Amino acid sequence: MGGIEGFIFLALQAIVSGILVGGVYGILSVGLSLAFGVMRIVNFAHGELVMYGMYAGVVASKTFGIDPLLILPVSFLIMALIGIAQYQIVFRHFVGHATLQQLLAAIGCALVLQMIAQIVFGADARTATSIFSGQYTLLGPLFLSQAQIVAFIIAVAATVAVTVLLRSTAWGKAVRAVADDLEAAEIVGINSRTINIMAFGLSAGLAGLAGTVLVTYFPTSPSSGFALMPIIIIATTIGGLGSIGGTFLGGIACGVIQQLTAILWNSALQDVPLYILLMLFIAYRPTGFFGKRSE
Repeated sequence: MGGIEGFIFLALQAIVSGILVGGVYGILSVGLSLAFGVMRIVNFAHGELVMYGMYAGVVASKTFGIDPLLILPVSFLIMALIGIAQYQIVFRHFVGHATLQQLLAAIGCALVLQMIAQIVFGADARTATSIFSGQYTLLGPLFLSQAQIVAFIIAVAATVAVTVLLRSTAWGKAVRAVADDLEAAEIVGINSRTINIMAFGLSAGLAGLAGTVLVTYFPTSPSSGFALMPIIIIATTIGGLGSIGGTFLGGIACGVIQQLTAILWNSALQDVPLYILLMLFIAYRPTGFFGKRSE
């Protein structure tokens, strides 16, 4: 297959692979977007929570012989509890104000979590094995990883579940009330402190779930969270901080751009277009496609 047909095939392969990878980027980013939407907190330690979720999958696979996909509820719960502790110790002092001090505190928290991971797990990259790892499906001429397909399905399901939770439950309505107007929400009897704790726990739990899914086809190390944060930030910037659906679509956009760049240009430069896109959005559309301007 050569010429224009070969180019079209490569582009189609890149787009489909990018959508699968981007779905996971999306759910990686949804938690960060949620924390900002409710509390105006930009958690630069979010990547480290993803990394710990990846290590949860490694421990399940290598130590106990359990498929990482079977411990998703456990990973979600553990990371939610860590997130709540993180909120109580660090972030509750900065609710409503994405200040320089808050960003520095988040970076310090990320460094501490990274150091703990290196002490506990070592510096070497680790992998986890799922029943879908190393399995591929042919869809016409396309070559698709089963692990990525399953990860995409889980990412979509988690995003839909969060959206339904926020839009169709009493708790979700309370979360949106606190996000829209904290003082008015407290006047009508909503306990904003409890809402913030639970929302931050949900944000962290989603990071853990995403990490455990990701490790079925992507190795982890103590620096994985740091490496993933640019993608998470770019996805939330494109979609709009505070927009769950927009952030998920932003993750898909990142995945497609990455894969197109890797296949059609140079895999070593696959992130360069994303950084250019980030600068353009910050300069000309800082609220992203679906975000709302906040003071």
